[in-house]
Amino acid sequence: MKRYGKSRLYPIVLYTGFVLLGLIMFYPFWYVLMFSLSDPLRASVNKLNLYPEHFSLSTYKYVLTQKFLYIGFRNTVIVTAGGTLISMLLTIGCAYPLAKNSLRGRKAIFSLIFFTMLFNGGLIPTYLVIKQLHMVDTLWALMVPSAVSVYNMLIMIKFYRGIPAELTESAKIDGAGDWYILLRIIVPLSGAVNATIALIYAVARWNEYLPGIIYINDQNKRVLQVVLNGMLKEESLANQPGLSDLASSPESIKMAAVVISMVPILLVYPYLQKYFVKGMLLGSVKG
Repeated sequence: MKRYGKSRLYPIVLYTGFVLLGLIMFYPFWYVLMFSLSDPLRASVNKLNLYPEHFSLSTYKYVLTQKFLYIGFRNTVIVTAGGTLISMLLTIGCAYPLAKNSLRGRKAIFSLIFFTMLFNGGLIPTYLVIKQLHMVDTLWALMVPSAVSVYNMLIMIKFYRGIPAELTESAKIDGAGDWYILLRIIVPLSGAVNATIALIYAVARWNEYLPGIIYINDQNKRVLQVVLNGMLKEESLANQPGLSDLASSPESIKMAAVVISMVPILLVYPYLQKYFVKGMLLGSVKG
């Protein structure tokens, strides 16, 4: 009877803990949203905001009328889409041959790749290389230098090695080459892990901030995170046109800017969530 009681108590405690943890993680997002929807003259950062007492969209109207917000959004979409595509092509192209034991020098290549996980050239040498490649002040500087993540590549290699070798061997007997096998067999069978890695790359590109500060000087090429950072600075809000009713609460501008930056990824993430969980499990655990 005691054993039966413990078995029933355990899931209750477990689920209760998960619910509390979920609420703790969800509340900051809810707080930011409710604050941004509140009247900026009456909102206070020291108050618990479970709902907007005085609903107002004036903050969003101001933020969405800023020209550079749309420029940053356009540049971020280009960097996210183009960077994710480049990253996926390079990651798949590297993972497929490295998943084969027949590759000559495979261990040496693995050692070099793993070395990059532990050490890097540093900020100044990296900047000099990018400058020599004439990528400074271009969107290529935000897509090419960090195109491949070794961790993501290892997940993909692990997944490819779990695909039955009989599939590729039978294709080779029928006269198929490596490119045909990769594009027609391996990639279609890897939908889950591909969606997972693509989502990881896309989120990283969307939230990337430091490279946009280091490599981009032209205001017309700044990404969304850099533009929002400029809007978040309180000293830059006082002289903004049309801000007379918001000047007393620059925090409202910050909250609205944060919400706007999160919305696109939050809209995409639910559609890829099932692939994300499945891909991480299949790519990292094999019986």
